[in-house]
Amino acid sequence: MRHLIDWELLAELAEPPGFDQAPMWDAFARRYDGYSRLQEQSTRLQVQALGLRPTDSLLDVGAGPGRLSIEASRSVRSVTALDVSRAMLDALENNARAAHANNVVPLHLSWRDAEIGRNLGMHDVVVASRSPAMRDLVKLDAAARRAVFIMLFAGPSLKQFHDKLMEGIDPAPPSASPMQRYQPSGHVLVFNRLAVMGIEASVNYLPDGFSRWYEDLDAVLADFDWLDVPPVHRDRFIRNIGPFLFEENGGLRLHMASRTVVVSWTKPSGAQVRKGGA
Repeated sequence: MRHLIDWELLAELAEPPGFDQAPMWDAFARRYDGYSRLQEQSTRLQVQALGLRPTDSLLDVGAGPGRLSIEASRSVRSVTALDVSRAMLDALENNARAAHANNVVPLHLSWRDAEIGRNLGMHDVVVASRSPAMRDLVKLDAAARRAVFIMLFAGPSLKQFHDKLMEGIDPAPPSASPMQRYQPSGHVLVFNRLAVMGIEASVNYLPDGFSRWYEDLDAVLADFDWLDVPPVHRDRFIRNIGPFLFEENGGLRLHMASRTVVVSWTKPSGAQVRKGGA
């Protein structure tokens, strides 16, 4: 069957280079972990949206430092936290120990190399949040017994926040290709690719963002030590973060509002693995 728009090709062209490769994520693991700590409230909302059950097994594909995995571990029997980056999983293991999340099992594996039934088992629920796993929706569907959830930023993203904070400090980020600049929203690509697969997905939006209260500016700077801002750039960093700081209760509230879009679907009983469209 031929389709007027090749959604799979659009998704392939829109994917940033190296998005599923370990070196990029290894290099950003410490900073990613730091940003994750600023998303506690939105993380709880996202885990609530999964509709988890105490007997569930959860697969978190592209788990990173465990932002969703550790919060979800309180509601399920077990969590498999899969990531291509060893540095991300090192952070996840440290965070899981600190949270006494003994039912989180890290799995160092590329999603490209994952094979259901060989090196990865099926799970009741599968979640892929801002993950390279979105490139293989058929495999995500095949890994789930009951439901799949894909989460993407639908507003300012972590990368955009980071680029603003580090403007004039880090080297300028590479410019996106024309395809990446003018692509349809990520969830539009996912939704239409699923439709071609015969999957009727639901779309929901959740409030998101980066937020924390601090006693003063010194506390802000101390909490962002994981950015490793050189002392010579301290004043520039203060100027960069200033627009995101607001007076509150005698201190400062860091706040950057965003949204997360959740694309999800449930598996019919006895469903076979669904194939992509041609």
